[in-house]
Amino acid sequence: MTTKRIQLPPWSRMLFRPARYKVAYGGRGGSKSWTFAAALLIIGAQRPIRVLCARETMQSMRDSVHRTLSDAIDRMGMGAHYTVQQATITGKNGTEFIFAGLLHNVANIKSAEGIDVVWVEEAQTVSDDSWNTLIPTIRKDGSEIWVGFNPRLATDPTYKRFVVDPPASAIVRKVNPED
Repeated sequence: MTTKRIQLPPWSRMLFRPARYKVAYGGRGGSKSWTFAAALLIIGAQRPIRVLCARETMQSMRDSVHRTLSDAIDRMGMGAHYTVQQATITGKNGTEFIFAGLLHNVANIKSAEGIDVVWVEEAQTVSDDSWNTLIPTIRKDGSEIWVGFNPRLATDPTYKRFVVDPPASAIVRKVNPED
């Protein structure tokens, strides 16, 4: 596989260290989404992983990070490894990216098995109910929950859960465009 040399921002080092929660929050334009996508594609090329890409509501694939991942595959020269399909992205080694909304797919999320990483995008809109369903569902040994968001209010469930009072097993990083 011929890949291009990719330079990720310094804050991305946290994505390659084991932690139950990896949280990047801050203003728009900080490359949180692109960096999450690149890191997951790199990890998924090194070893087979199953990634659930989620957000609170997802009416169509256009609402997901499918396009972000697809564009990153092209930018990174990883097209020989990954196959982009309408609703999934798969790697030659068995890596799989699947996409779901949390709010209207509670039953599907609860039955998700073998998830290595959940990437929750636009997490500022995720409700306590969705977090309370998602977190105990992702229970594979060594599984991780990656959270990217642009805070709105200090009272939002995601902000309170991961910034105000983060779990002990969380790496939390504020990311802005200058980072």
